[in-house]
Amino acid sequence: MARRREPPRIELQAERKHRNGSVEKAVWVIKHFDEGKGRQAVISTGFGADEGADAQKYFAQWLVEKTSDQPVARNRDAGDVPVAEVLDYFIEERIKLKVGSSHRPLARPQEVLAYVIDLLNWWGKKTVAEVTRQNCQRYAEHCSTPTAGRNRLEYLRRAINLAQDDGILVVAPKVHLPPKPAARDEVFERDDIAKLMRHCLRRGTYTYGEAKSKGTGKVGQVRETKRRPHRHLMSYILMATYTGTRSNRMFTASFVREAGRPWIDLKRGIYHRAAPKEDVAPNKGAPTCKIPKRLLRHMRRWYMLGRRYPIEYNGKPIKSSKGLRKIIRELFPDKDLVPHSFRHTAATWLMRRSELSVHDISGFLGMSLEILDRTYGHHRVSHQSAIDDAISSGGIGKIEKDDPLEDEFNYGDITPLDTMRNNSNQGKSTRTKRNGNTEKSRDAA
Repeated sequence: MARRREPPRIELQAERKHRNGSVEKAVWVIKHFDEGKGRQAVISTGFGADEGADAQKYFAQWLVEKTSDQPVARNRDAGDVPVAEVLDYFIEERIKLKVGSSHRPLARPQEVLAYVIDLLNWWGKKTVAEVTRQNCQRYAEHCSTPTAGRNRLEYLRRAINLAQDDGILVVAPKVHLPPKPAARDEVFERDDIAKLMRHCLRRGTYTYGEAKSKGTGKVGQVRETKRRPHRHLMSYILMATYTGTRSNRMFTASFVREAGRPWIDLKRGIYHRAAPKEDVAPNKGAPTCKIPKRLLRHMRRWYMLGRRYPIEYNGKPIKSSKGLRKIIRELFPDKDLVPHSFRHTAATWLMRRSELSVHDISGFLGMSLEILDRTYGHHRVSHQSAIDDAISSGGIGKIEKDDPLEDEFNYGDITPLDTMRNNSNQGKSTRTKRNGNTEKSRDAA
């Protein structure tokens, strides 16, 4: 039986000493099977042992470029198809989109590519037939959290289903996912938002270190600086709270019309969440919305102060909300809140307003009516106000005085019960029984 070819993978090559006395430092390398030479090949990424993140990015880019356009064998059993081949095909069809492809682009292709690399590192030596409940459970335990395992297994399922749909697999095995975690139901309140804003306005601090302050007597002392290192996060908080926009749409937004960026039209007060000609993923809606006047005043002021982007630090747009996540964790340690909770907050606050239509809220947030009702519908209880009034007034259970039927009927002194109608001791009816002669004489008359 021929030895199974191992999929491409990235490994840390240990430090090596040569005979001439030279030392080659540890480096991340890519190992793969070279079809032309018929043997395993090793490619150096050029990144050292402490540059693992950069090496992973290099490997991801190499993996995308490496996928070929050669025809794939069809109608094979799961035991004959390596998981690595299925994942390579998924990269080829979904991440490296071809011209005229019927697939829609992924919302976060780089993140999905990182998931695929993680899957390759664990599943690469297995076949599709080995995708069993036990192996799925072992992989979920291997990941940092059950949620991380579920996210990656979902893309393994999509890759296997794609291979079956395109005829590579005859039968696709079931990918067993860990239970879906409960949705976050905690949101920010107005006091929480105010607390965050005050914290972001604080000045930074400087701690005297021993290297620079030795002999001054200030080592370990902390003083306040003039800088406000978290001030730029206030813009994020305001935009996320008032519009409920996803983070990536705010990070890439611009006050000036640019290719590949969402545009904020300050003159008309309109926020184009999607870039011009962008093909938006159906589950990541980015509809155009009207900017609330309270937020629009802030945005116009930011632009007049010289900003090109609404959320920028040192003149450049920020790319992540890690700093804000850390602040939220420090200020609210007992609450399950993250930067994405601002979107939940916006949806919750809007659903609490009875005068707002759910259709308008859905269109404003870029959220389907089904998700809006299922996730935030329990916050909309204003339609029960009439029930509240009826119970609170003490009139529930009474017949209203202006009911026209109230005086039409009265039982009198005795109120009959259902049991009375079946009582065997009741007297016989006094009604006269008609005989046959009486009926005949009446008919003759």
